[in-house]
Amino acid sequence: MSNRMPGEPPEEPSGTTMFARLLREAGVSDTRFACQVNTRARQQRQIELGLARTTVGHWRRGMRPRDPMVAELAAAEMSAALGYPVLPTDLGWRGESYRHDDLGLTGANVPVETLRTLAGLSGRDLRRRDVLQEGTAFIATAFADPVLSSLTGVIDRITGSEQPAAGSGTLVRDVTDTFRKLDAKFGSAEIRPQVVTFLHDQTRAAREHRPNPDLFSALAELTQFSGWLAQDSRRPALAQRYYIQALSLAEHADDAMLAGRVLSGMSDQAAQLDHPRQSLALARAALNRSLSHSTYTVRAMLYDKHAWALARNRDEAGCRRALDRMDAAISRGGAGDESPPWAGHYNAGDAAECRGHCMLLLGRAREAQERLLEARALQRAARARTRSYAEADLALTYLRRASPDLEGALEAGYRAVRTAGQVSSQRIARKLAELDTALGEHPTVAVREWREQARPMLEPARRAAGGQGAA
Repeated sequence: MSNRMPGEPPEEPSGTTMFARLLREAGVSDTRFACQVNTRARQQRQIELGLARTTVGHWRRGMRPRDPMVAELAAAEMSAALGYPVLPTDLGWRGESYRHDDLGLTGANVPVETLRTLAGLSGRDLRRRDVLQEGTAFIATAFADPVLSSLTGVIDRITGSEQPAAGSGTLVRDVTDTFRKLDAKFGSAEIRPQVVTFLHDQTRAAREHRPNPDLFSALAELTQFSGWLAQDSRRPALAQRYYIQALSLAEHADDAMLAGRVLSGMSDQAAQLDHPRQSLALARAALNRSLSHSTYTVRAMLYDKHAWALARNRDEAGCRRALDRMDAAISRGGAGDESPPWAGHYNAGDAAECRGHCMLLLGRAREAQERLLEARALQRAARARTRSYAEADLALTYLRRASPDLEGALEAGYRAVRTAGQVSSQRIARKLAELDTALGEHPTVAVREWREQARPMLEPARRAAGGQGAA
C-alpha cells in the first residue's frame, strides 16, 4: 500500500524519462503503443512506419526519435491515450514545427473539452516545473474572448446532469480551503506542487463521470487558486491559463459569484504586470457579471479590486466611491451572509487595508497611514502575507509624508520582515524590495541594519528582476 499523502506528487524512480512516466500513466505497454502509432501513421500519413516495441523501449530509456514526423505521431498517440494534449517538446523531442504553445489560452464552450484542456495544462505543469517559462509571456489581450463569453452567456451550462456523487464537490472544496490556509501562512512555493497534483487528479477523475454543476464549481475554485499560486510564484503565463480555465468551469456551473471572483483575479494579475487599463476593464467586468448575484461579503471583495484598479488609473473620485461601497457591503455582511467558503477570509481588516493601499497609490500618505494602522488591529494573525504587505505599505506612508518619519518607517518595516519570515511569496518580495529602495534614500546605520535583516527576503525579487521576461 502506498504511503503517499493526498495531493502529494507521486514518487518517480531516479532517471525516469518523461516519456516513460506518461506511458505508465496511460497504462499502455510498449507493444500496444507501437501498434497504435503504426495505425496512426497509416491513417494520417498513409505510410507503413513499422515501429517495433523495442524502439518504444529505447524511448523509455531516453533515446529520441530521429524523424520529427515520428515524434509528432508518438506525441499525438500519447495525447489520445492520456486524454489531454501532449506535444513533442513535452517529451524533450523535436517535432515537425515549433508551434506557439496556446494550451489553455482559450475557453471551451463544452464542459468536457474544458476538463480535457485543464487536465493537459495541469499535467504539463505537474511534470515540467519549467512549463511555460521560456519564450512564453502573459498576453493581456488573451483575456478578451473568455471575458466576452462570460458576460454574454454563450458558454454551455450543465443541464440535465445526474445527481452528483456524495461529497464530490465538498471534498474538493474542503481540500482547497485547507490549501488556502496554508498559503496564507506559508506562501505559494511551499504548497504549489501539492495543489497542482490534486487538481490534475481531480480533473482526470471528473472526466470519468457526467458533468455536474457542483463538482465543476468546486474545480473552478481549485483552478482559480492554482492560478493565484502560479502568479505568486512568478509564472504569469501559466497563471493566465489557469484563470481562463477557471472562468470556463464557473460558467459551465453557472456560478456567477465565482465567475466574478475569477474576473477579479484576472484584474489583479493584469495590474501586477503593469496593465492598468486592462485591470480596470476586468474589475468592471467582474462587477457586471456578478454583483447582482453576490452576497454582501463577495460584493465587498469585488469593490475592493475595483477600487485598486481605479487607484492605479489615478481616478481618485471613482476610487473613493468604490471604497465607500466596499465599506457599506462589508458592514452588512456577517454570520448570516451565507457567503461561499472561498469568501470566508474577507473581513473588515481587509477593507481597511484596501483603503490604505489605495490612498497610498493616490499619494494620500497621511490618510493611508491611518487606515493601515486601523487594519493592524483588525487583521487576523494567520493572514501572514496580507499583514506583511500592509506593514510594508505602512512603512512607505511614513517615508512619503511631507516630513518623513524614519523611525516609524523602520518600526513598520521590521514588522513586515518578521511577519513575512515564514512566507514564500513573490508579491511580498517585490513589496519589500520597494520599501528597500525607499529606505535607500536615508543612508543611516539603522537603515543598514534593517536591510541586513531583510536581505534573505529581498533575494527572490532581485532574481525576478534579473529575468523579467520569464513567465
